[in-house]
Amino acid sequence: MWVGLGQAATVAQLAGADVGGLISMIMQAAVTAHQNKKECDHLARRVFMIAELLPHLQDPEVWRPLAGLDEALREAHELVTSCQEKSAVYRFVMAGRQADRFRDVERKIDSYLLVFPFISHIGITRRLDRIYKVLLPDDTILASPSADIPQSPALEIAEHMAFHGDDGDKVFTMAELAAATNNFSSDNQIGTGGFGRIYMGMLPDGREVAVKRKSVDSYPGEEEFMAETTILSQIQHKNIIRLLGWCRTTENRLFRKDKEERLIVYEYMENRSLDGHLHDPLSSSPVATSWKTRVEILLGVSRAIEHLQSYGERPVIHRDVKPSNILLDDTWAPRLSDFGLSLVWDEAADHDTPVYGTYGYVDPEYYIKGRLTPMNDMYNFGVVMLEVLTGKRAYFGEPKERKKRGKQYVFGRHSLASFAMPLIEAGELWKVLDRRPAEDPTPRQLQAVDLVAKTAARCLNLEGKNRPAISEVVANLETALELVRCDE
Repeated sequence: MWVGLGQAATVAQLAGADVGGLISMIMQAAVTAHQNKKECDHLARRVFMIAELLPHLQDPEVWRPLAGLDEALREAHELVTSCQEKSAVYRFVMAGRQADRFRDVERKIDSYLLVFPFISHIGITRRLDRIYKVLLPDDTILASPSADIPQSPALEIAEHMAFHGDDGDKVFTMAELAAATNNFSSDNQIGTGGFGRIYMGMLPDGREVAVKRKSVDSYPGEEEFMAETTILSQIQHKNIIRLLGWCRTTENRLFRKDKEERLIVYEYMENRSLDGHLHDPLSSSPVATSWKTRVEILLGVSRAIEHLQSYGERPVIHRDVKPSNILLDDTWAPRLSDFGLSLVWDEAADHDTPVYGTYGYVDPEYYIKGRLTPMNDMYNFGVVMLEVLTGKRAYFGEPKERKKRGKQYVFGRHSLASFAMPLIEAGELWKVLDRRPAEDPTPRQLQAVDLVAKTAARCLNLEGKNRPAISEVVANLETALELVRCDE
């Protein structure tokens, strides 16, 4: 760490500010803080990332956006040193005020961290791995700057931005997105998600876009925003939604707390979500009427998951694969979307985390043990395959309420996995098979759906180690598609 600080000091002094010296003082003060230890640690991590990134800014022309960084670091140093030993009365009086100051200083530091990928040159070294590390649990130990670390998602993000320039991901202004969506008109709203409201918009160049909008003070906010923009910035695949850019605004922060917002801009998907077509009894779309289209969609999603699991040095776990997160373009080709819960998996790390996901899709092994592996997504996808085969939701049936001894219970709903699995294992898939694509399926169609059903059943194995590899799932779906193509 101290080697990195020394380099940072040298570079920063060329810009006219002893930023490196300030960083060194902040890190030392954080170590000896007696109050607000957690807040000091979080702030020190941000400052450490500044130290890691500064040595890579060799061109004086790019330093202008960092004007004021030294002032923000001085404020951070003052705040951390105020957390040294104080009287109980002082701690009581200052507790609330310090919490607000920590938030304000962290946001100032974050505003500088956000611009680094845009102003850094292509030769950024592997030390950008620390940007990704901030997303790991608090007790994760940061490797030393000299460690030989594999190329990280954060590095690939920066390289992507540097290579693509104006054609890559863009930082939009609030005014641009308001103009694109008719001032976020209700007529332009096309849905809601875990992150917030979603609007259709049109950019000045004629491109149609989807814009997610939510206040940063709502939950979930920062973590989802960082996960979406970090992971999607580095990944490009024909079956994964394309990130076009984002907007992070703090306008009128002093007067209106709810004015600070984060917005994410994606390519627009004309045919919306798989969920809308699959579970609409009145739908006459190819999703409702064609086994070929359904299997093509499953195959596309499986290839997206395969790409996530084989991308770079470490797999990406989506954690929320479900029909509402599978969007369809104008040709009915699928795009896996909504990466707010996603994370990069390191087999050597301890990924015991709080359980996130959607009821009916969450892997029981993950739910019980709280341990993440790429096999969690295989379980999610197994449920999706059952939905495509049966036309039923992950949980279906009319909920009923019953009171017993003053307590209220909800019953009458069925888990699709527990309902369909015994039928599949007994060779009676036809009892639950959706008849909309074909009232009387051909032998080849039956052979195809049977292969999909057996693949889904293996994905739904309660033990992750017994589930198939994603490459095997892709191969089975390719075979199923060839079978149904012969009849259409």
